[in-house]
Amino acid sequence: MGYMEGADEMKNQMNPGVRLLLFFFAFLLFLEWLRPIDEVTDTSNIGFFIGYAALLVALYAFNVSWKWMVPVSFLYISVSLYFLHYQAVTRMGEESWLGLLFADLAEGIGDSLAADWAGLTPGFRTFLFFIVIWMLSYLLHYWVMVKQRLFLFLFLTFLYVTVLDTFTPYDGDGAIVRLVICGFAVLGTLALIRLFTHGGLPYSARKVSIWVSVLAGMIAIGVLIGFSAPKPQAIWPDPVSFIKSTSEKYGSDRKRIGYGENDQQLGGDFVGDNSVVFKADTPVRTKWKIEHKTIYTGKGWESIGNNNGQRAFSEDEDIGLYDYFGESKNDESEASLDINIDHGHIPYPSPMYIDSITVNGDENPQELLYSERTARIVPLDVEDGERDRIENIDITFMSPTFYLDVLRENRLDDYDEGLLEGEYVQLPSSLPSRVRDLAYEIISENAESDSVYDQVKAIEEYLQGEKFTYSQAGIPYPEEGQDYVDQFLFETNIGYCDNFSTAMVVLVRSLGIPVRWVKGYTAGQTVYDSAAGGSVYEVTNNNAHSWPEVFFPNTGWVPFEPTKGFSQEARFIETFDQEEQDEPETSETDVPDEERETMPEREDEGAGGGNSFNMTMVIDALKDSWKTIAGAVIVLGAVISLIYWQRGKWSPRLWVFYYKRSKSEARFAKAYLRLLEELSRFGIKRAEGQTLREYARYVDQFFGTSEMSKLTAEYERILYSGTSTQPDWNEYRSKWEKMILKTIA
Repeated sequence: MGYMEGADEMKNQMNPGVRLLLFFFAFLLFLEWLRPIDEVTDTSNIGFFIGYAALLVALYAFNVSWKWMVPVSFLYISVSLYFLHYQAVTRMGEESWLGLLFADLAEGIGDSLAADWAGLTPGFRTFLFFIVIWMLSYLLHYWVMVKQRLFLFLFLTFLYVTVLDTFTPYDGDGAIVRLVICGFAVLGTLALIRLFTHGGLPYSARKVSIWVSVLAGMIAIGVLIGFSAPKPQAIWPDPVSFIKSTSEKYGSDRKRIGYGENDQQLGGDFVGDNSVVFKADTPVRTKWKIEHKTIYTGKGWESIGNNNGQRAFSEDEDIGLYDYFGESKNDESEASLDINIDHGHIPYPSPMYIDSITVNGDENPQELLYSERTARIVPLDVEDGERDRIENIDITFMSPTFYLDVLRENRLDDYDEGLLEGEYVQLPSSLPSRVRDLAYEIISENAESDSVYDQVKAIEEYLQGEKFTYSQAGIPYPEEGQDYVDQFLFETNIGYCDNFSTAMVVLVRSLGIPVRWVKGYTAGQTVYDSAAGGSVYEVTNNNAHSWPEVFFPNTGWVPFEPTKGFSQEARFIETFDQEEQDEPETSETDVPDEERETMPEREDEGAGGGNSFNMTMVIDALKDSWKTIAGAVIVLGAVISLIYWQRGKWSPRLWVFYYKRSKSEARFAKAYLRLLEELSRFGIKRAEGQTLREYARYVDQFFGTSEMSKLTAEYERILYSGTSTQPDWNEYRSKWEKMILKTIA
């Protein structure tokens, strides 16, 4: 019997009430796949997707024909896309929002066929997600109506939830309980259906009610026992700690670095991404702002959720967007941005002092929309209702000069009362009191005066001190009920820009000083661009950054830089009357790499037996064989210890064998970093603050060679040149092998 015949037979034999009950529980299982999405990804407005899944399950449950299902589905998708992406950009014009939708779909299909994944518009990405939900709903219908087997789907759902609960900030405790209830209900209902359809049991409402009552009672008793029974300690070690401790390459909880809009859950590791976002041709080195956020939740950041304060202006007019209103001796400058990755927003110099912005040339001026709530600027096309892809941006701006004598004139009494009670001093009620106490302790011990600037500067210098370490790895998420800033300040003391900037905002707000959290990019690296005929700043995803801006009544919004290893790009001089000097050469503010600062290995608190088995419970469970197990563990441990103790004799040769066969384009850089680790293991450790070049000279003096300096010179060329060109591995392999084999103990 074919699939359609089998499905028709099932439709006729399955009682509608039982079928609806089964689809209801199946939908609850499906819902567990959608619940975590908004927490573990940048996806928002998850209600649209849950509603679509419910619609599809209902259509399948009522056996709606595909002739009706297809148009209803596309109608729902179209309306959802309108509210998600096109409502804000629709203008009175010749083409409606539907024209914009179909244009995005056509462009997205073309980009997909050309494998241009970065060029996919947000609208088309959302459309693809709806299609994925449709496909999963059809599979759910197939398992229910044809196979009558949902165990595989139930098992995959359990696996999905447990993996997310283990390796992401998603808390799966409630999901596990729901899965147990729904899982038993689904399996019990399917068993009843098989009795009716294949077992020859005549259908009756009485039999169904008895079965459902017994099934509900069993589930209730099972859940009650599960909640009330004593819970023994886990026999097996925490897999996250175990995997991280045994593999430095493990990174399933890492996020790829780059600009993202969802900051509700900060924390976790990052992996680098050298994808170029844009190139900036400008004489001024500056940070690039995208937006700011004001509401700190204890876990991350949110913006006030309304569109009040938005204003539109034509790009051919003087827009006059200023965060700074103090005195300035700087000249007007221009920046030309060549956009590689279009995120739909406009990066602009920070602090903001903008006269004009032109998107994609001045032949077809576009309307720009500025949000005073977030300082976010996005382009809008008012001619045909469609937003063109952002390819280049021209900005006329000024880089303000901040005068320290002027900033030090501000006291808390100088602020408007409304500003001291608004969103810029907001802190959650759950913030631990020791965070506020620390803020006052810092200024009492380190602030030179009671001026706002000296207090803010004292907090900035405290975060840049020796107590804190910059790293993109080994960064935990705050636990449930734990504050993100409190964890960083008092427990981990390690993090990247989000940790440092958020901590400074919270500490400054604890003093009652208005401050906001800013997102954007650092200045980038200088590279030669033939099209520009000179050097430009290349900004990659690695340059994504966050920092605080503090409000001063007589000056405006002033940026600060608390992140360790980063430098301030804004111009500060001592007094307004001081003769301006040429700007000193500033250090690169790109994300510090592991190579620039060797981070010591950190041990987790309470790591005494965290990765070992609970032998007592194992012995109690396996009394007959505990001696054999203990002996095997001792022997295995001794062998592993011996191998590890003798690693100096075999590991260099193993790495030589590995890199001889490696085909990676970046094998030179990886091999060089491995050489540094082997030298450190051998006993030639790099001193704190010692540059790679100084360390290379020391190694060559120790071994009486010159190869280390040559390898280091090539590595620094790759690291700081701003290009992705890798050297010929064969040219340097013999020098590298000579050096690493010298570390054989």
